[in-house]
Amino acid sequence: MRRRLKELTIREKFLIINVTFLALMVLIFRIVFNEVRRSIEETTIASEGVVLAQTAGTIELLTEEAGTIADSITSQPLLYRMVNARDFDAFLESNDTAVYARDFFTEIENVTRSEMISEIRIYLSPEYERMESAYEFSDVFRPVSDITGSYWHGIFAGRPLLYAQFCPSFYLTGREISTFGDIAYIQRLTLTGMQNSEAGYIAVYFKPGYIGRILERNEPEEGSVYYIINSRESLVASTDEELSGKYHIDYGDIPDFVGEKEEYVQKTISGSRMYFAYNNIANADWRIVSGIPVESIHAREQGRLVRQFGGLMVLFLVTVFIQIWFSRNLSRRIVHVASRISPGFGASLEKIPPDGSKDEIGQLIDTYNHMVERISSLVVRERETADRLKVSEVNALQSQINPHFLYNMLDMINWQARGGNSEAVSRAVQSLSRFYRLVLSGKDILIPIRDELRHVELYIELQNMRYEDKVNFIIDVPDELMDCRIPKLVLQPMVENSLLHGIFEKEVPSGTVVIMAWEEKNSGTGRDDIVITISDDGTGLTEEKLSELTALLSVAARGEEPDAEYTGADGSANMAVYNTELRLSLLFGTEYGLSYRNNVPEGCEVEIRIPKCLNG
Repeated sequence: MRRRLKELTIREKFLIINVTFLALMVLIFRIVFNEVRRSIEETTIASEGVVLAQTAGTIELLTEEAGTIADSITSQPLLYRMVNARDFDAFLESNDTAVYARDFFTEIENVTRSEMISEIRIYLSPEYERMESAYEFSDVFRPVSDITGSYWHGIFAGRPLLYAQFCPSFYLTGREISTFGDIAYIQRLTLTGMQNSEAGYIAVYFKPGYIGRILERNEPEEGSVYYIINSRESLVASTDEELSGKYHIDYGDIPDFVGEKEEYVQKTISGSRMYFAYNNIANADWRIVSGIPVESIHAREQGRLVRQFGGLMVLFLVTVFIQIWFSRNLSRRIVHVASRISPGFGASLEKIPPDGSKDEIGQLIDTYNHMVERISSLVVRERETADRLKVSEVNALQSQINPHFLYNMLDMINWQARGGNSEAVSRAVQSLSRFYRLVLSGKDILIPIRDELRHVELYIELQNMRYEDKVNFIIDVPDELMDCRIPKLVLQPMVENSLLHGIFEKEVPSGTVVIMAWEEKNSGTGRDDIVITISDDGTGLTEEKLSELTALLSVAARGEEPDAEYTGADGSANMAVYNTELRLSLLFGTEYGLSYRNNVPEGCEVEIRIPKCLNG
């Protein structure tokens, strides 16, 4: 057997190895297939459970917010005093009532500006209906007769102790649905200390389809459904009304049918095998139910695994044929290449005619030919490299500045995320994305001043998100200078230093940053320059720090590396100053760059001088 193997050609050995390997892989894949399928199914169900819990949490927050809005409005002095006024006519004619009304309608306006709430209505009992005519400029106050025939009013009438309820569209009148929205939170208005003596109702209407859109964000599997029902078996919202009807489970039966653990379990309903899970919604008599067809998960998993298996089979078959061809041609090609690059082939280096192949031997031929080209063009390329060295150094310095700013912004976003402020995180990420979209757009070293100012505005916006609007930012730059060019990321590092080492080090960490610019004739060069100043009302610079920065600017202007003494406690700030000065010196010469001085009575000012450029 061993002798027989030695007599085989390389091509035959490759064939045996690949066929054997292919058979083993098929066997292993069949064994692994079921395990992978089960693992994927468990992972998918677990991830859907997380999505369901997150969705339930989101809806709970919305219901809590609706109650808070209603309580906020009912606590307004206008309503409180109206409900408890002994002399209603005197109440309406009171000067204080006008003030209360102004505050009340301001609160209503603020609430209805949100993305969740469409309208607020207060339906008043007959003895208070004069409020409608007293404030006829607004539709907030309406007579209770507008909703007397509604289902929700009937529920309140039949349950005198019921204080508030969330109402799906079935509870609302047609006018309410078409005008205000399909879901509402409605609460009684009662006399203080007399719960059964109602003065009317306050209705907080959700925008049409708002809850449904939250469910649709989950992007359920094909044939899956999310729906919410209340204790009266009314459908509140769903991703698919037809499927929610097909897979409907009575509100009271849900815990017994699905289980109390609020985890996905496999059940059969309407002839379909489904995974079901649910969550209770606090603050409302709602339950959110999720149903996922078992077959949809299996079909997705099986389709993916079959595609992978088929691709693997094709890959191995192709590999076998390639190895056969490769074994037959390998020796011939290697001998050919070796003969051309041997020392005795010729006194001078010559290219090897390429054979069009991209394998290792083809790459060897390409590499050899590339080496010959590089040797012949070395002198020309060295001259070109010398001319481009200056620009390369500037680009390298700019790449050193960008990570410093990105680290600070990511730190701020992380801080907001830890605080659970998802809306602020979203705004911060969008602002940071817009900032880097501007920074990374194009490859020009010089950009318009208006774009650079936009970078600074985004930076200030991000810092104000982090420090709760502690910075007031003022731009005083003439329009005619906005299209003039300035190197990227010159202003932002200076503004960052003004904030971190000036304004934020004050006893009260807040202040103002002002950017001004004007055109000025350079007495030394005779050219038109642009002078930009960045001033703040921060802590200012000590004489020692001012001397240190002046010395650092001199080092940068000479193109020297800074000593260790400049990279101490304020190392990042100093390096930002150093890099900016060095970039300006390399681009425009030593007569241009930065200078620092203290303001009177507080703060400091950095002056940036660059030549006036109208194109890059």
